[in-house]
Amino acid sequence: MTDTQVFALDGGLSTALESQGLVIDGAMWTGELLLTNPEAVTVAHRSFVDAGSDIIITGSYQLSFEGGRRVGWTDDDVERALRHSTTAARLAANDDTLVAASIGPFGAHLNDGSEFRGNYGVADSVIRDFHDRRLDILLETEPDLLALETMPDLAEVRVLLELIESKSADMPFWVSFTVSEPGIISGGGTFAEACALVEGYANAMAVGINCSPLSVITPTLSGIETDLPFIVYPNAGQTWDSDAMDWVGEPRFATELHIQEWVKLGARMVGGCCGYGPVDIRRFHAKRV
Repeated sequence: MTDTQVFALDGGLSTALESQGLVIDGAMWTGELLLTNPEAVTVAHRSFVDAGSDIIITGSYQLSFEGGRRVGWTDDDVERALRHSTTAARLAANDDTLVAASIGPFGAHLNDGSEFRGNYGVADSVIRDFHDRRLDILLETEPDLLALETMPDLAEVRVLLELIESKSADMPFWVSFTVSEPGIISGGGTFAEACALVEGYANAMAVGINCSPLSVITPTLSGIETDLPFIVYPNAGQTWDSDAMDWVGEPRFATELHIQEWVKLGARMVGGCCGYGPVDIRRFHAKRV
């Protein structure tokens, strides 16, 4: 990555799947389709590649052995879906498209909005066990990089970074946090502390913000000193209702001005998260600086 190059990310995989007429409302989200209809996931990934994305993120965010058991999956089912997640993205990619294996937070499998709160009240060993086997399988699929995303909790990220370093110290990765208010990550702690944690690992390629509203991004990035480029992919400004399992409120998408602000502040990977479909991403990337 050069000092000035800006990589285009994709958008919300569930949003792209819904545009195909598919219903994404189960506890495993897109992970369920990776077990039952991985071809549809490839089509969704391809729609983002066609829209200009340089990097596509796999559908493994919601997949975990604990989450699978909650819905009656066998561990073999979970492993198969995890492997399909990278395969589905690879089949959609061009020769120069990078595939990032998504690693979601511990709170995602609880399906109660915990991934936007952190502070799970469990020991680090529980967090480590949750991520350990899933990480092994994703690494075996040989993605180009790892996307530790929608992270609310510094303690969980610290555990994950130690695991990655012990298993595959040469695997590039980024970490993106959810931000609840300017400068503050969702589970407490500052974004400056988050940057300092991530930049301590040699293979970190970026640190930033995802699945957070536009209003917090520019003030959070402003004034931060870090050796790493920023990664930014906001959601469409809606609020997650964990009871209804849906986003509520009017969407608000990034504009050319937002993108210019983020790039000026050091963002070198820019895209969208929940609510951003292929049409939005095509428009979004057409306005890149």
